[in-house]
Amino acid sequence: MHRKFWLSERSRHVYIAIAIALLAGAISLLKPLDITAWAIQSKLGDRESSGTIALVEVGAYTDQNAAEGNRRIASLVSKLRDAGARRIFVNIPLRRSDTPSADLRLKRVFAENRNHVFLADKGPPRREGGVLERRPDASFAAGSQTFDNHIEQDFLGFVWNIKARGRDGRESLAFALHPGGEARSQVFIDGTIDASSIPRIDDENLDAAIDSFDIPNTTFVIGVTRLGNELRIANDGYVADSVPHILAAETLLRGTGQHIPFYAFPLAVGFALLLSVWLARTARLRRILYAACVLALLGGVALTGVAGMQANFGDTFLLLTLYAIMRGFVLYKQRHLYIDPISKLPNFSALRRDFSASEGQGDLGVVVVKILRLDSIFAHLSEGEKRAYLRQISDRLSITGKDTKIYFDGGKYFAFILDAAIDYESHLSGLRAIVSQPIIIASKSIDVAVTVGADFSSRGLPAHRMSSAIAAADHAREAFQPVFIVSDACHDDDEWDHSLTARLAEALAEDRISIKLQPQIDFKTGKFVGAEVLARWQDEAGNEISPARFIPQFERMARLDELTSRILDKAMAALRSLQESGCALPLSVNVSAVQFVDERIAEIVEKSLREYDVDPSLLKIEVTETARIEDFETACQIVERLRKQGITFSLDDFGVGSANLEALQRLPFDEVKIDQLFIQQLAGSCKTRAIVEGVLHTASKAGMTSVAEGIEDLETHTWLSSLGCDRGQGYFIAKPMLVSQFTSLIELNRYVTPRPDYG
Repeated sequence: MHRKFWLSERSRHVYIAIAIALLAGAISLLKPLDITAWAIQSKLGDRESSGTIALVEVGAYTDQNAAEGNRRIASLVSKLRDAGARRIFVNIPLRRSDTPSADLRLKRVFAENRNHVFLADKGPPRREGGVLERRPDASFAAGSQTFDNHIEQDFLGFVWNIKARGRDGRESLAFALHPGGEARSQVFIDGTIDASSIPRIDDENLDAAIDSFDIPNTTFVIGVTRLGNELRIANDGYVADSVPHILAAETLLRGTGQHIPFYAFPLAVGFALLLSVWLARTARLRRILYAACVLALLGGVALTGVAGMQANFGDTFLLLTLYAIMRGFVLYKQRHLYIDPISKLPNFSALRRDFSASEGQGDLGVVVVKILRLDSIFAHLSEGEKRAYLRQISDRLSITGKDTKIYFDGGKYFAFILDAAIDYESHLSGLRAIVSQPIIIASKSIDVAVTVGADFSSRGLPAHRMSSAIAAADHAREAFQPVFIVSDACHDDDEWDHSLTARLAEALAEDRISIKLQPQIDFKTGKFVGAEVLARWQDEAGNEISPARFIPQFERMARLDELTSRILDKAMAALRSLQESGCALPLSVNVSAVQFVDERIAEIVEKSLREYDVDPSLLKIEVTETARIEDFETACQIVERLRKQGITFSLDDFGVGSANLEALQRLPFDEVKIDQLFIQQLAGSCKTRAIVEGVLHTASKAGMTSVAEGIEDLETHTWLSSLGCDRGQGYFIAKPMLVSQFTSLIELNRYVTPRPDYG
């Protein structure tokens, strides 16, 4: 019953998290998180620089002091060359001063030492933001080798990496400071190298400090202390623009500064999560493996930091966060949305989810177990005893199999999914016998009465099959058919027609269910005194479908309340139309007894009356299939609630199995309708006439109106009149008709004189 592990819900959540994390990494969406991680990494170590690259700092260099600055730079280069320095880089934006002699001297020094002195600049001027960038005077670099000193910063001003080539294709200063290293397109600065450990020489103290260096093996960078646009590096704050190049060169010297592709960590951690999902078979083991994944990520942050490598961790944190959110939402639904609060069992929303997920995993059916008279049992139990009662029933149902999950809808239905390959008819019959044994709670023996419904058909959506199983449990009878099974081999194809179910759903959505009115006549006066509202449906092909066929389908679809509401609204609209035309007569609307399980049906009726502003005394509710009433106490409360508003009630189909004497005795009916099974045999059977006469006598003594349905000929009409029946309906009197036709009929009937034989 479980999906393959690579298609499980947890696996799907990992796939989704990996996909989103990779997309975020591809567009650098989480760069701020990466920056935070890199900043943390820089705190993990404190390495000294190699000391082979020294920074010679000069004071501020501006247009105003360019002459003095040029003389000072020329002096520094000369002294370093005299001391034996072989590689000197001038990383200062040189300017032409107002003293030609100072400029000429500097140019001469550069020319004399062109094989040992190199200049760094940003190349040809570019326009940025509509403004032409200021660049060094090119005349100073004539004949000298130059390198690119451009540095890219992030939105916070931090420098993390330097590319091997500048914007104009020249080698960058950082790579020139460490020639002969491995070929790279860029270097990521090792944040563990302490920038303060870089040897620094103040230009005024060069003579005193120079003796402490291995001059021939040291590379010197002459740069300014401040430029006004300082850069930031992790762990060291603001620095002059030469420092990032020196740190990048030191990184190259150490062989660190590699960048791990953005997809590496998300894929690695994602695969580790998948292994956790696939291998763990208990929640505890999964939690341990999840924690291991998180620790592995933190370990990766630490190790790459110590190793001087850079990786994108924000995407991986996003992956773990998304997976945690998705699993947390699932747990929330399991604990709140998918769990019944009383029994603590999965509810029917969870059943719908699991049954839908089980499609394609073999022949499976859904079984619904209905607990009869549960409301009256719970009326005498505490909350704890109710929970114990439900748990004991759940435990009994669990003997179906050790992996069987039991669901509870919070009302009176339990359910589970069952393999159709077994002998399910015998299995369910035996299971019902076990579940029906009394339950002992607090030394009290409590009876258990159940009916079982199941759908083992291969057609229909999971939600429809669930509704089918619920309707089957409702359809089952404790006494003579406690287990009702719907399957492909079911003989009652009309009742369980799956294609009809889909067409009915469309009919409801498109409001194609209509009504007709069948008039009722008073035997004494011959006048019409009301009508029964009959549901009608013409399908998309124009065929009229019998209500006996499609109304059970609505129950099976668990949409009987919706159908009743539609029919009531149409009946109320007809009543209002009759009132406005002065032809108001009571209309009878059929309502199934299964809807009298709670107050919803009363709310539906009251809402319709309010919306159409109709006199409640003109509405009569015909209760059908009263043998299906399980809780007469609740049903009686609902009937009394509506009767107080003036609505009357009729017991429909009296005399057949669906309407019995118990309902007549226990519910306050105003009218009894004798089923047409008796009426149509009245003329030819003395026994039938005796039965009908007995029913008419009972109704009269109980103060109820008697109505005969199914009158199709004059002889039957005459017999009923002579037996004292109050009212009748049938094709002999009038066929079902449209509201407009009924209105015309009533207007004509006003002028009809009662026939003499009506008394």
